[in-house]
Amino acid sequence: MEFEKLFIESKGQPITYQGKELKMVDRINLQSSKVDLKVSFLSTDSKWKQGIVFQTKGEFEVNGQKLSTKIILWEDTAPKELQLLVKSKDKVLVTYNVWQTEDGTTHYWHNGGAMYIEEKNGVRTYNCNDGYADDDLNDLIFTLQYQ
Repeated sequence: MEFEKLFIESKGQPITYQGKELKMVDRINLQSSKVDLKVSFLSTDSKWKQGIVFQTKGEFEVNGQKLSTKIILWEDTAPKELQLLVKSKDKVLVTYNVWQTEDGTTHYWHNGGAMYIEEKNGVRTYNCNDGYADDDLNDLIFTLQYQ
């Protein structure tokens, strides 16, 4: 399924597909300007390398090391579980999935790209579809917990 066409029609807003709300990007309104995040990679099922983008107006910190306003965690190099500190000036955390094809190019938001997000007991589970035009939503599955 090429979700890109549906997202163009919706002007980038969430769409409903087979009873599920799919998004291109998740914008989380944080309760504080400093928030601890726990990220866990659960699974991948794609021929392409999968990743997660986190972005905010501010910075991220891992083990006391300050990082930029936008980071990518790749499933093959990031720990399966990690803690991040978000220092956000606008209290907004932007999250979306990316994938890297054989030529090393990082892609997002096109062809089959989409996310279905479930929230239960304060844990958000992201079921992501990469650019391959299918609708299995299992190319990358990760969780995000924040406080």
